[in-house]
Amino acid sequence: MLLAIRDLTERRRFELVRDQEAGFRSLVQNAAAVTMLVSPDGLIESASGSLTRLLGHDPELVERRPLADLALEADRSALLGALERASRGASAANPVTVEVRLLRAGRDESIPFELTIVNLVDDPTVGGFVVSAHDISARALAERELRNALSLLTATLESTADGILVVDTDGRITSVNSRFAQMWHLPASVLDSRDDGAAIAFVLDQLTDPEAFQAKVEELYALPEAESHDTLEFKDGRVFERYSKPQRVDGAVVGRVWSFRDVTERKRLEQRLSHQAFHDALTGLANKALFRDRLQHALARMDRSHGHLAVLFLDLDNFKTVNDSLGHSAGDDLLRSVAELLVGCVRIADTAARLGGDEFAVLVEDIETRADALALAERVLEVLRRPVRVGAKDVAATASIGITFDVPGVSADQLLSNADLAMYRAKERGKNRYEEFEDDMHDSVVARLEIEAGLRRALERAELSVFYQPIVDLGADSVVGFEALVRWMHPSRGLLTPGAFVPFAEETDLINAIDRFVLEQACATIRAWQRERLGPPDLAISVNLSSRKLVDAALVGEVEGTLTDSGLAPSNLILEVTESAMMRDVDAAVRNLRALKELGVRVALDDFGTGYSSLSHLDKLPIDILKIDMSFVRTIDTSPENVGLAPAIVQLARTLGRTPIAEGVERATQADRLRKLGCGLAQGFHLGMPQDEAATEQLLRSRRSTQPGLAGWAHEMA
Repeated sequence: MLLAIRDLTERRRFELVRDQEAGFRSLVQNAAAVTMLVSPDGLIESASGSLTRLLGHDPELVERRPLADLALEADRSALLGALERASRGASAANPVTVEVRLLRAGRDESIPFELTIVNLVDDPTVGGFVVSAHDISARALAERELRNALSLLTATLESTADGILVVDTDGRITSVNSRFAQMWHLPASVLDSRDDGAAIAFVLDQLTDPEAFQAKVEELYALPEAESHDTLEFKDGRVFERYSKPQRVDGAVVGRVWSFRDVTERKRLEQRLSHQAFHDALTGLANKALFRDRLQHALARMDRSHGHLAVLFLDLDNFKTVNDSLGHSAGDDLLRSVAELLVGCVRIADTAARLGGDEFAVLVEDIETRADALALAERVLEVLRRPVRVGAKDVAATASIGITFDVPGVSADQLLSNADLAMYRAKERGKNRYEEFEDDMHDSVVARLEIEAGLRRALERAELSVFYQPIVDLGADSVVGFEALVRWMHPSRGLLTPGAFVPFAEETDLINAIDRFVLEQACATIRAWQRERLGPPDLAISVNLSSRKLVDAALVGEVEGTLTDSGLAPSNLILEVTESAMMRDVDAAVRNLRALKELGVRVALDDFGTGYSSLSHLDKLPIDILKIDMSFVRTIDTSPENVGLAPAIVQLARTLGRTPIAEGVERATQADRLRKLGCGLAQGFHLGMPQDEAATEQLLRSRRSTQPGLAGWAHEMA
């Protein structure tokens, strides 16, 4: 047997090394990163197969080419700089890294890579740089999106009108916008310190309540999850709204976000609007809403403290005369002057208010005695009696004052109403005085309200009717016309004369409805009697006009429409107005009366001699008839020396070309005296009582055969 033994140790070692190298090469070739061996002078000695997969370059074709050729031209200087730094030392533990964009083979396209360079030049087995290139496209995209988001966030924070401050849990300022620094006047040194405590210390002196500000900050820092919203007031008048919320990352609180909004102008606007809502624009005094509110609160305090209060209700006397004679501008000046005088009379704790028009009120709290309120009223009256300069004239603004005191269980509205009632009593008793509220005033108001409510029902239920009182030609003893007088058949009180309800109706719009009813009813009735020949063709009807209706712009149209509907000739209609109604608004009254005259209607001035100012206007007013008031007729037959003013009024009427008609003739001797004085027309109980339509029609039928005609009336009216 022949045995041959060969030593295979070296070959086996070579085979093992070759297998390890093969495994290593396989690992390198299939790695996600590109691995390259670069010579000390920057040439690619070899590259892994990943270069082909990621960039499309053939490793054999890039060998002996500069590594810089693979980079985008704009990034080559950065790459060469990294190789330069690596040449001075770059171990595996401390490599040189650089981000460059590497070109794709055959395309005008680049991909961002991060290159890690390790210096193995001194390693005899390597002799160069080992460069690992990692594709960072995803990371670059994420970073770009993050930069964009941060840029948008920064731009948003800088463009907002709010000041933003972010503080971490350690009290360090992590973010702040420029608006915050502007609002708080923070210097750069404080912001650069990033110390929230230093910023707080700097701003405390600006605030009106620094202790509350700091206490709130400490409270929120002690409660990381808490949210807050409050208002900060500054010594210079600025007002900020402060919002605070926790800053969270992945659900965990990492700090606190403070937001500050300057609401100074809004607060000022709110204050102005609030002032306007509760103060009178003309005088600056409290208005009715604020006065009622303060009165309600004062009553609540009085209940607890058992004190007392008083309410004064003022209404200027004859204020309308100032407006009409001097104009509304002068009226406004007068109201402002009264407001100033009123404020000068009351205490700081009292409330002076303008309730509207020429009405004022004063709330006097904590009065010791009733005499204190009365003394204030006297003081106000005394001050207002002194003339004040309004335009080019001195005007005395006297007032009527009503006073009421708190009573258990009485509301603020009731107190105001009571003071108002007392003021009206002062007006009735001569003005330029004060009156205290008494219970009977309330009773009269209740009665007035009951009458008003009943009147409304009366109009709906046809409870009103027209009575007719004859107007007689004293010379011919003939009926030449009638005065239409309204009556109310009250369901419980029976037949009521005008004095029982017309004054109440004149305070409301009900008087317009009553005037219209009487006018339509009277015209239709007279025309019906004319058609039946119960009276002469020009039988006249006299209808009273209220002061409201006299100045109503719709008056002429209503009269014309009524005449058209009834068929009555305008010359057969006489409209009676009083002196006081004429003086309420002379311009409007004259305008309407002239239009009525153009229509053909006649106008009578009722109760002549009992009013004021009419004599100075009488020759200019469009008046046809003067009705002599019964107060002048009452004494004309008592004695020759006691005939009063009746003869003078008759003569005045004839001198001015007006027809006189005497009212209130109750005795035959009065009729005889009037006849001798030359007053041919009269009415009164002696000549004929007011009667309803049926009774008056019967009167006409009974006199038809003996009625001498209307020649006397025609003569008088001519």
